[in-house]
Amino acid sequence: RLGMVDAAEIMVEEINKNPDSKMQCQAYTDGVNAYITRLNEREFPLEFKLLNYKPEPWTILKSALFFKYMAFQLEGPGADMEFTNTRNLFAQKDFEKLFPFFPDLFKPVVPNTPENPYPGKPAFDLSVPATADSLYFSNENDSVNPVYETKRTKGIGSNNWAVGPSKTRSGRAILCNDPHLNLTLPAYYYEMQIVAPSFNVYGATFPGIPSILFGFNDSIAFGFTNSERDVSDYYKIRFRDSTMNEYWFNGKWTKATKRVESIKIKGRKTFSDTVASTVLGPVRWDRSFPTPVLADKDTYLAIRWQAQDASNESYVFYLLNHAKNYNDYLKAIKYLNCPGFNCIFASKSGDIALWHQGEFPAKWRGQGDFIMPGTDSTYMWRGIIPQEENPHQKNPARGFVSSANQLPADATYPYYMGRRFPLYRGYIINRYLESMQDITIDDMKKMQADNYSVKAEFVRNILIKTDDSRLDEDDKKYFELYKQWNNRQDADSKGATVFNIWWQALQDTIWNDEIERTSLLLYIPDEHTLIEGLLKDTAYSFIDNIKTSRKETLQDQLVASLKKATSILRKEEADDKLEWAKYNDTKISHLLEIGPFSRFHIPVGGGADVIHAVTEFGGPSWRMIVQLTDTVEAYGIYAGGQSGNPGSRYYDNFINDWVANKYYSLWFMQPGEENSARVKWKMNMTPQPSTD
Repeated sequence: RLGMVDAAEIMVEEINKNPDSKMQCQAYTDGVNAYITRLNEREFPLEFKLLNYKPEPWTILKSALFFKYMAFQLEGPGADMEFTNTRNLFAQKDFEKLFPFFPDLFKPVVPNTPENPYPGKPAFDLSVPATADSLYFSNENDSVNPVYETKRTKGIGSNNWAVGPSKTRSGRAILCNDPHLNLTLPAYYYEMQIVAPSFNVYGATFPGIPSILFGFNDSIAFGFTNSERDVSDYYKIRFRDSTMNEYWFNGKWTKATKRVESIKIKGRKTFSDTVASTVLGPVRWDRSFPTPVLADKDTYLAIRWQAQDASNESYVFYLLNHAKNYNDYLKAIKYLNCPGFNCIFASKSGDIALWHQGEFPAKWRGQGDFIMPGTDSTYMWRGIIPQEENPHQKNPARGFVSSANQLPADATYPYYMGRRFPLYRGYIINRYLESMQDITIDDMKKMQADNYSVKAEFVRNILIKTDDSRLDEDDKKYFELYKQWNNRQDADSKGATVFNIWWQALQDTIWNDEIERTSLLLYIPDEHTLIEGLLKDTAYSFIDNIKTSRKETLQDQLVASLKKATSILRKEEADDKLEWAKYNDTKISHLLEIGPFSRFHIPVGGGADVIHAVTEFGGPSWRMIVQLTDTVEAYGIYAGGQSGNPGSRYYDNFINDWVANKYYSLWFMQPGEENSARVKWKMNMTPQPSTD
């Protein structure tokens, strides 16, 4: 219902149009199938035996579907439903206050500088529709009451940065990248090197993709973070009747297209789902699916998602794996459609660069925040932003480029980018890199593992003012632990646990009276909204509890929230979970959630808002540092192992070193080293001729 299968089939067509892509994807497919066909059932992976499932032959379509699923994970349906509900709950003035376009403290991915200026006049008319105030921004005529939307794991993000020769001890560029995903066993990633007569590339990749995704070759290094751009919007469709055969668009009834999706369910009849599509995209939510997701059963919501468009992301990585210089890198990333990325680059020649790249819709300010009218073309996207107008920089005077999923540009950038971007990882990365000189590989290792919370630094100016005369002995005990804390979310820190529980309690204390006015799903204001509001104004209007007759002060709420936190902290301490690693309780679960094949209670520090972004379920899924000296010097590690077999010692053998922030030197094998003593074994496969 997102159009993923349609889009994947179109991607296969695009792959087959390109001789290089077709050759690579077909060779990969043949290789996978050569392995599958040589297996007997006794050799199937354990999970296949548990599921009583025999692997199907691989196809190029499966690789295309993987790319589309990656787009879903990183830039799938946004918060249009939650934002619509939230807008309907608050006055427009309050909504703008709670969800500002540009936080005070943010550092954009790409600053607007004379050397890398933003576009002056945009390529498209970005004027707001004349009906927007009455039909879109105002809630007066809005009858949509969505009650459900899928959610991504909080804290999923990534960091990357590259420092130029002027900042490094070696006088060569260094590139660093640590993408954050859910941590699983077997791991999402595995290390791979591809050597062919025309290129030699090393890095991390996913099963199902025939290229290195994050890595380096003998000339360049490359990496990515999620752009976090809003590239999916919902439209309210008016159908003639419940058959969904015709919908009203631009003054006439227009025929919808239909696609029947057949979903096989083991032990049951195949489920057939008919999906109607409009010029604004497939109808994801209607009266029949699921039951019910909408309070109003006569509401039909179509989704326009950038990943539905024709694309060939596979070719991006093919070209990057072969790239020799900045121009090759620039050519490669032009093929990015969805997901969009902050594409980082460094080369042996000393160039560093970052492009905020993808096929991003040209939007007017606020477009796509809420469900839009879908009865005419007024609210359709104005077009796709030309690549040269995407934020980018090459060899900036400050000597580094960086991103951590924050806003890509500041308020002078003409296109609307959305309201939902993390703030603090990007802020602290820039703070460090601005002050650093004579940078070494060890400096970069230390920085990737940094647990300092700049969010806690700002919040301290709020919490520290709590009147301890209103606290009992237990409250004072935890308040004292907090006051002695150094803002670092290290594994053994008790202050980190006090801070996180107390800060969450304060947020709940301030927001819950507002959001409990409805049972609908809302978008809770981002943390920086409350931090900036309280730092600016101790009489911040949302401090007061609207459910009581008295007017609460900030001091009232600080004391009340600490007392709430104390009741939680007492229990955690009694259970020996006051240390941050024990409370955060990071786990690496088997993909089928089989306990003995998982690793629980990982003793690691970190947090969603620190550079070392380890959460309960996620974290740096691949840490990579590449120094582009004459002989490339590279280091990496991920939380897993090269084997998917739970009985192998290589199944999870990287995890302890990953926890200890240790890295492996990446052996970038060169031609002639095939028979080195370091080679453990070899496997040879002969693909069968393709029958396609």
